[in-house]
Amino acid sequence: MTATNSKPKNSAPVVVLHEGPSGMGRALLKLIPSIIGSLLLHGLLVGGFGLYLFITHLSNASEEMPPEKEINSIKADEPDEQKNRTFNVVDVDPAATEFDTDTQFMVDRLADVSVPGSVDPTAAVGILDGDRSAAPVTLPAPGGFGATGQGGALESFAGPGNSKAVGEIGGYGPRGVPLEGTFYGRSGATREHALRNGGGTDASEAAVAKGLKWLIRIQEPDGKWSLNSVKLADKDKGRESNDVAATAFGLLPLLAAGKTHKPAKDNPYDKNIEKALAFLKRSQNAKTGYFGGGMYAHGLATIAMCEAYGLTQDSGLRRYAQGGINLIVNSQHEGGGWRYGPSRAPGDTSVSGWQIMALKSGMMAGLEVPAPAVKKSIAFLDHCVGTDEGYGYTGPGSSPIMTAVGLLCRQYMQNWGPAHPRMRKGVSNFIMKTPPDRQNVYYYYYATQVMHHFGGTEWKDWNDKMREFLIKTQDSKGTYDTNANFGSWNAAGDPHGSHGGRLMVTSLNLLTLEVYYRYLPLYYRDSGYKSDKTVQNTQ
Repeated sequence: MTATNSKPKNSAPVVVLHEGPSGMGRALLKLIPSIIGSLLLHGLLVGGFGLYLFITHLSNASEEMPPEKEINSIKADEPDEQKNRTFNVVDVDPAATEFDTDTQFMVDRLADVSVPGSVDPTAAVGILDGDRSAAPVTLPAPGGFGATGQGGALESFAGPGNSKAVGEIGGYGPRGVPLEGTFYGRSGATREHALRNGGGTDASEAAVAKGLKWLIRIQEPDGKWSLNSVKLADKDKGRESNDVAATAFGLLPLLAAGKTHKPAKDNPYDKNIEKALAFLKRSQNAKTGYFGGGMYAHGLATIAMCEAYGLTQDSGLRRYAQGGINLIVNSQHEGGGWRYGPSRAPGDTSVSGWQIMALKSGMMAGLEVPAPAVKKSIAFLDHCVGTDEGYGYTGPGSSPIMTAVGLLCRQYMQNWGPAHPRMRKGVSNFIMKTPPDRQNVYYYYYATQVMHHFGGTEWKDWNDKMREFLIKTQDSKGTYDTNANFGSWNAAGDPHGSHGGRLMVTSLNLLTLEVYYRYLPLYYRDSGYKSDKTVQNTQ
């Protein structure tokens, strides 16, 4: 063997690599079981503690909760009615015009201030122990709606009751229709309330219903009525022939009862009224507005047309109603009155009364009534009154009939209330001394309206006599089938009966019995005597 093949001297050691963890790795591997064990142990401890808290909470809750039957035995508090109330009210205004009506206006107490104690209807009107030398202050009619208001008749720069500004005399509403308290007392709950509160009875309303049915019976096929209709017996015919006046006499009681030409479930007369209004429209002169038949007839027809328009606001009637008003204004004498024809002749109280009532109806219907015409009519009344507050036919006088006409005109045109000394004097001197104990339809018609607005025990005494007299004298024998006059009144014995016959007398008597709701009172005095036994026992 050679040298090269021999084992070298001092040869280097052989390094052998072994694949496996290092010392640090081996240390970490040894810690893994401990870490896992620690995590498991702490997890168990935390879970156990949480479970303990949960069980403890449930245990405490179950101890505090009362038994279920005790929960059901607890009575809930009653709801507070005050919190659940609303301000909604039932609208009793068939025209839906009184947006600011007092929600308590249907209650019996009509005064603004409630005074403790029993109502004394005999108490004097005014302020107790007040200054009697002071100028009289009367209660104005409520401000109304429509272009000229519903009749607030105080003086203003625009004329009596003609202001068109909200809050001033007259006033207006968003729909331009009359205020309830004028024509709108004639239907619905307001009519019933006015009837009972004013002194009407079931018997008086039954008399009205019978009378209206009789009027329909004698209406002509073309819609008019006639004072001397062939449907009337000779003794019941009027000696005058005036279809315009007769048609107004037929219409007015129907309108006063709230019946119009508009169909309604409680109105069986709408077609009859429509035909009657059509007749008046055909009768009117398109240029002058004159209905014909003289100023008596024209005044009556204008009142009927104004009321039909005021109750319905039918635009088709407005020009006819306004035309009638215009003719009255254009026919007025410079002295303020009217006479038989549209000729501006010096006036008389009788004819002028119907024209003034027509002007008032125009105001209530929202028509244009010039202030100068109203002022001149007041000047005419001043001309016809005496120092005793009596009125004559064409000048100062002492006629109870003309006095009733004059006083009613004062109430409507000047707002003379029951506290006005001149009104009280006229009522005392003439109307109270001429009670309704005999047949005089013309006097009854005006005097009853005066006393209705006057109110108090004077009205109660008057109404009791008037109402019973008219009910007793109505023809109620037999039935409609056996008695052609059933529901009407005989004209015999009436000082004015021969002029208009049975139709005129029946019409005016019906209007007198409808006074409770035809025009609501301008002036109220508490009528608590109807329900207050203490007051009744003192009378």
